[in-house]
Amino acid sequence: MNPISFDWTLVAQILSFLVLVYILRRWAWNPLMNMMEERRNFIESNIAQAEKERQQAEQIKREYQEEMRKARQEAQEVIAKATKLSEDRSAEILAEAHVEAEKIKNAALADIERERDLAISQVKAQVADLSVAVAEKIIRKNLDVKGQEDLIEQFIQEVGELPC
Repeated sequence: MNPISFDWTLVAQILSFLVLVYILRRWAWNPLMNMMEERRNFIESNIAQAEKERQQAEQIKREYQEEMRKARQEAQEVIAKATKLSEDRSAEILAEAHVEAEKIKNAALADIERERDLAISQVKAQVADLSVAVAEKIIRKNLDVKGQEDLIEQFIQEVGELPC
């Protein structure tokens, strides 16, 4: 055996390896790389879409918070307006009640005054009638001083018994 001999098996192995690399590159490597590129593009577009949706969600959240703030402010304004309106209405009702009470009081005082005047005029009429009756009795009886005193005493008792 010759120490420097050439082995064709090694050449055949190298050639078959190169043919295998060529075949793999031609039919497997490029489609695999294309598939990996498509996958990378798909993932990048999904990430970009997710970021866009996150930004939209944040925008919607800000709008919602602004709407809630406006709604709270409007509710506070409505409450304040209703409170002021109710206070104004209660003050108006109280003023009307005071006016009505004053009218009723004045009407009652006028009625009392009228009744008092009527009672006084009736008492004056009765006193006049009684005075005429006493004078008539005095004239009819033509009495002495003792009889006149008795007659006056009787008159005072009759006046005291009359209803006022």
